[in-house]
Amino acid sequence: MAEASRSAVLVVDDEALVAFDVADQCEAAGFDVIGPALTLKQGMAMAEAGDPSIALLDINLRDELVWPLARLLRQRSVPIVFISANCSHPEIRDEFPDATCLDKPVDSLILMAAVRPLVSA
Repeated sequence: MAEASRSAVLVVDDEALVAFDVADQCEAAGFDVIGPALTLKQGMAMAEAGDPSIALLDINLRDELVWPLARLLRQRSVPIVFISANCSHPEIRDEFPDATCLDKPVDSLILMAAVRPLVSA
């Protein structure tokens, strides 16, 4: 469980190498990491059990889309950054217009530039 003084980042990506790389980048920047989750089911369970300050979500998780998890996090007022090879999903525009979408592969400086303002808000 994350310490009260540190922000917890939920990482969800079905590509294990990407997921662990993003998690490592977050830990190196001083964040606690919830996950990474490699499936929608794991992500839902981690979101329910943890208390994420922000979520970094891939959109396509094997044969599923991340929208149920994203909707749950939005209901809990958790800021979302999508990290995807396809940022043109209509759901981003229609349901998550305030969310950032970063194209894969994402550079660590760009990732942290997106994350830091959301956890300090």
